[in-house]
This record gives sequence, structure tokens and C-alpha cells, in this order.
Amino acid sequence: MTSRKIFSCSLTASVLAFATLGAAWARQNQPPAPPPRPVLIQPTAAQQRFRQAVQQSQVRDQLRKSEVEHQLRQEAIERTRRPASSSSTANDAQVDKSEQALDQLYRAQQRDRVQRYNDALLPQPVPQVSEGSKPARSSSSGGH
Repeated sequence: MTSRKIFSCSLTASVLAFATLGAAWARQNQPPAPPPRPVLIQPTAAQQRFRQAVQQSQVRDQLRKSEVEHQLRQEAIERTRRPASSSSTANDAQVDKSEQALDQLYRAQQRDRVQRYNDALLPQPVPQVSEGSKPARSSSSGGH
């Protein structure tokens, strides 16, 4: 009777082992679940207006800060020019060149800030995804 019990236990253990292996094999052979589709969140008109107002405020603050910095640089240039003696024409020419370079830099920065301000006024495009389209794959693997 003990040999029958041993046989029964080993038969049960073998069946369980095969069942476990079969379940694991079945899970491995299933195709992977597709990735979840991205959900596009359409901003409301109020959210877009708020974002634009924040961007405009940031650009206005940058413009004001830039103007103050420019005024401080101009005052510093004028202070360096005042104590110079009449024989320092080379120093005056160098100061003039640096002043012109700073003015050009200032104007370029201001144009950039004004352009960003104007860009903030435009509504931002929301990408449209059609039901049947798949994202394009880029093959930038270095010439394979």
C-alpha cells in the first residue's frame, strides 16, 4: 500500500509539473499585448489663453530686464568715458566700438524677444492622429 501511495504522489507531482510547464509555455507563445494608444488631451480655450498670457508675461519681463541691463551698461560706459583725459582718443575709440557691439547685441536680443512675444500670441497647433495611421518609423541607424 505504501508503494501505491508513493506512486500516486509521484503521479500527482508529475501531472502538476507538466501542467505548470504547459501553462508557462502557453504564456510565452502568446503575442505581446499592443502598447496602449496615446491619449491626446485637447487644451480648452481657457487653458490656451492662460498659457499665452503666461508666455506674454514672461517675455515682457525679459524685455524690461533687458532694457534695465542695457541702461546700466550705457551708464557704465559713460562713467568710464568721463574721467578720461583729452589725450586718450584710443580709449574713446575702443569704448565706442564696444558700445556699438553692445547696442547690436541688445537690438538682436530685443528682436528675438519681440518675435517670441508675437509667437506666444499665435495658437499652438495640436497634432491630429487619424484612426488608421501608424507613426512613421525613422531609419537613422547610421546607414545599415
